[in-house]
This record gives sequence, structure tokens and C-alpha cells, in this order.
Amino acid sequence: MVPVTCRTEYLTARHHRSASAAWIVMMVALVGLVGLNIAGVDGLVISAVVAGLLALSLFAAAYGRLGKRGAVLLTVDDDTVYFGDEDRTLVSYPLTALRSFAIGGPADDTSPMAGQRAQHLTVFGQKYLELTFALEQPRVGTGVDEDLDSDFWRVAIIEGDPAAAVVIDRLKQYAPQRVSTQKGSTQKSSTRPRAAAEQREKVSVASVPPDHDASSDEHSPVDLRRPRIADAGSDEAAQRLWEEATRRHDEILGVYGSYELDPALLLRYPAVTDVTVEQTQTFHLALDEATALRTDAYPGNRGRADAYQQSVAALRRAWIACEKHGRRIGAGYLEPADRDALDTALKLYKHAEASSTPAEQATYYGRVRDIVTTMSDRGVLHPPEAAVAELHAVTRRALEAGTPQV
Repeated sequence: MVPVTCRTEYLTARHHRSASAAWIVMMVALVGLVGLNIAGVDGLVISAVVAGLLALSLFAAAYGRLGKRGAVLLTVDDDTVYFGDEDRTLVSYPLTALRSFAIGGPADDTSPMAGQRAQHLTVFGQKYLELTFALEQPRVGTGVDEDLDSDFWRVAIIEGDPAAAVVIDRLKQYAPQRVSTQKGSTQKSSTRPRAAAEQREKVSVASVPPDHDASSDEHSPVDLRRPRIADAGSDEAAQRLWEEATRRHDEILGVYGSYELDPALLLRYPAVTDVTVEQTQTFHLALDEATALRTDAYPGNRGRADAYQQSVAALRRAWIACEKHGRRIGAGYLEPADRDALDTALKLYKHAEASSTPAEQATYYGRVRDIVTTMSDRGVLHPPEAAVAELHAVTRRALEAGTPQV
């Protein structure tokens, strides 16, 4: 199993101190500007003093912004979970020791590893996993809660990060997942994981397939809307969301391609690929937009990446509407005689597939091709070029198979 790591960045003390220093120096510059003017100091002196203070303020701000951000790491491989502060120490537990986990937050503060019983790796404003691990040997001699035989952790995650979703899916194999409905706190109850788990109100979350459409769940207890790249907590998370969008784009192309390359689907559900049908037109417009915004690699520009992600979301909605409508009406939008012709063509195609005689197959396929070509020439059917090419190809292959070798 390939290890999966999710990373949650946070501002360090350097960033906060630099920002505070920059703000204080800027305020001193403003006050000094007013005070020196009142005192009648020469204008050049005032300009030099204020300019120096502003430069110092900008330097302090730049010093903080150029500093490396801290990060909470969470990694799961085939048998172990690792987590900790990137700049400090990582701890690990076997997955078999995982008793339970829950999703809490958002966190009220950014907290490094602290304490012996309530270890926190939270990031302000971000969700976190509450993990409880069984100890091989209960700790004794601490004077407090000596009967406890587990470790309790809070580990920050970025909500909506695909890597975090994979980590959660793997954890679900070892412990049931629950999602806290109340915002987490750092009260004493966090030192008693089993008692706290019984007291916190939680709601179960079922495993949801990646292609599940949240809009179809009228009573879904969980918000399944995809997070936006524009709101990603880090550049790495934004890139993973972009990669997820490309994957979903490819999936849609694959499913639609089956309607183009399978003549049976064309004959049974012609509306799915008929560009004169409104839902199909909408799908192709959305497909053109998503294709135009797609790049071979992550563009590095969040605005461009977010626009692509949203176009893929619109493409998926358009495809669901297109396929649903096309499968529901079948060939019902055609005239009765044309519907009968397509029905005949479908029966001939099935006979060809069931036949073991190449010559008979070629005859059936040829008649299907003629029916589709005639309807296309009359303008009552608008099959994709790939579908017509596939009909010609299967007919040709059957003819070649039935031709004696000289």
C-alpha cells in the first residue's frame, strides 16, 4: 500500500511576531509624523525619520512572510499511522491500536504538541482528527487517571483535501468514523477520551462513493459539496484538488466515450449523443469549456485552476442531466417510424453479436449501418462520427473474417 500524507500548514511564532512588530513600527511612524510636525522639526528630517520607520516596518513584515510555515503531518501506510509537527518530532502507532477516531473543530487555536495525556496538533480554523490509541501497557505512577490505557490526540487536517479523505478512508478500516457536531474545546474532558467520546454528540457518516451526487440526497446529513481550489489551505492542497478535477474530467470522458464507441448504446439511447437534444447541447458546451481550461500540468495560478475545477463541476452536472434524460426517453423523441427503424437495427445488431458465422455477422452489421446512415442522411438522427466509424469497422472486420485466405 502506498503511504499517503496530508499536510496542514500554519503560521509560526516568527510570522506572528514579525506582523506585530511591523504594525507597531508603522504606528510609531504615523505618530512620529504628527508629533514631529507639531514640534516644528525640519521637513527633511521628518521625511527621513518616517521613511526609515516605514522601511523598518516593511522589513519586519517581509522577514515574517519569507519564513517557512510550520506544518502538521499525518501519514498512513499499510500498518502504521505517523503524525506530528514537521519541525519537531513525529510519533507513530500501529493501526491495529486505533480504538476510534472522530472529526472535530474547527480549532480555536494553533497548538503544538503539549501534555502527556492530551496531545494537541491543531491549527486555528482547521478541522482535526480526534484519535484514540490503545497502549500495549497502561501507564502507572502518574498519580492521575492511572487506569487509563489509551492515548488521545488531536491532529489537524484540511477539510476537503483529497489526501485527508484517503487517510480517513484507511482509518475507517480499523475503527468506526464519527463526526462531532459540536466545536472542539481543550477542556479537561479531552484527557479522558473514553468518557468524552460518550458525552460528545456525534452523527454517523456513511461511506460515500467518489462519484456520489449530493444534490440527489434530499435528507443527506453531511454536506458533500466539493471544496474549491480558491479556498484551499495550502498550495499542495490546491494542486491535489486540481488533480482530482482532472480525474473526474477523465471519468466523464470515459463514460461518454462508451456511448460513442458502443453501437448498441447508440441504437438504444440515441438522445445521449444527439446534439439536437437540449441536454446534450448543454453537455457539449460544458465539455468545450472544461477542455479549453484544462492544462497538461497544474497551472500554478489558483484563479485558473479554480476556474477549471468549477468548469468540471458544471460538466459533471451537465453530463448527469444529459445521460439521465437520454436513458429516460430512449428513442422516444423520434417519429414512430424512425423509432421502429432503430428498434429493428438494435435487433439486427444483437443477432450479429450472437452469430458465430462471419458472413452472417457482416450481413447483419451491414444492414444496421445502412439504417443508421439513411436516418443520418435524412437528418432525423445525429450520431457521433466515432459511432458511425465503429459500425463501419465491425462490418469490415466481419467481412475480412469471412473472406477465405488465398
